[in-house]
Amino acid sequence: MPHIIWCGNKKWDSEFPEKPLPENAVKIESRADIFTGSLIYGFVAFLFCLLIIFIKWKWLGTRTVYPVLVPLGVLIGLLLMPVHELLHAICYCEGQKVYIGLSLEKFAAFAVCHEKISRSRFIVMSLMPMLLGIIPMAVFLIAPSSPIIAAICIPTGIMGMLSPMPDYMEVHMVHKQVPKGAYIQSQNDGLYWFR
Repeated sequence: MPHIIWCGNKKWDSEFPEKPLPENAVKIESRADIFTGSLIYGFVAFLFCLLIIFIKWKWLGTRTVYPVLVPLGVLIGLLLMPVHELLHAICYCEGQKVYIGLSLEKFAAFAVCHEKISRSRFIVMSLMPMLLGIIPMAVFLIAPSSPIIAAICIPTGIMGMLSPMPDYMEVHMVHKQVPKGAYIQSQNDGLYWFR
């Protein structure tokens, strides 16, 4: 298990201790603004959630939600932000240091590890927080029709599917730019790959 270090609240552009890169490391090109650039990926995830809702409601022919409980689903989604980062962190290798914290100025959480990770493990690590969206949407889909379940699971699931938007974008960039069998290592100025 990696060594997880809780950092508390940090500025978004805070720097963390880096490991040296090999000389042949190549920087992975990314968009300047990761949040704006990742909106298209969030749109696709949102459409997926709408499809699940449509399937359930079309299948059962009923559309009931207790609106008063929707804020509870949103609150659960917000409280799961640190869990999102923990799901990233547990994917790193034994003994690697992973820094987890919050950036209240950006209303975001982060998990940072500047140690090498295989391309395939990086992809799994990046997509792991999708579980926070898939699980509530699956519960909503398979549970008996209930306005309480719908009011809690739908907003929690949507937030769980939307929160990895930047991760979806990074996976797409890695898939396009990094050859199979390569390693990826983040630095304070971005991601690099090498063999």
